[in-house]
Amino acid sequence: MSALAIWDDMESPLKPVLDPRVFVEAKDAKTASEDDRQGAFVACMRRLARGCEVAANTNAAKRSHWAAAKVKREGLLTGRNDLDVKWAGRGVALIEFKDGKKMPEAEQIECLNRAVAMGFPVAIIRTPEGGFNWLRSIGAPVPEVRW
Repeated sequence: MSALAIWDDMESPLKPVLDPRVFVEAKDAKTASEDDRQGAFVACMRRLARGCEVAANTNAAKRSHWAAAKVKREGLLTGRNDLDVKWAGRGVALIEFKDGKKMPEAEQIECLNRAVAMGFPVAIIRTPEGGFNWLRSIGAPVPEVRW
């Protein structure tokens, strides 16, 4: 395990604490990666929840130093959540995807905490089912799906 991975799991006074208003889907033992989980969720949303718009925030992309500086000038926010989900009537939800074991890093926790403090519904999601259930619970036009 790398030093950074150990840091992510440590309870440290230096690492920010996740606001309790952020919904966190329970950890699981499934082996699917974060990318696979997020991709499956987006595909399901686009196929089944047509009343919603799902958009990714591409913070994790590999970029040259020049390209990184350019996107920061354009408004890239380090630690920003993975997905924004919008629906009619000013509905907006912010989702951070994680695999079955990990939790957000310090910069992500700070961004998620700021968003929930501004009144946005925020969640850490691990499965398409968890994402659908949480969105439905906050009033998004998402169908009940038998998984």
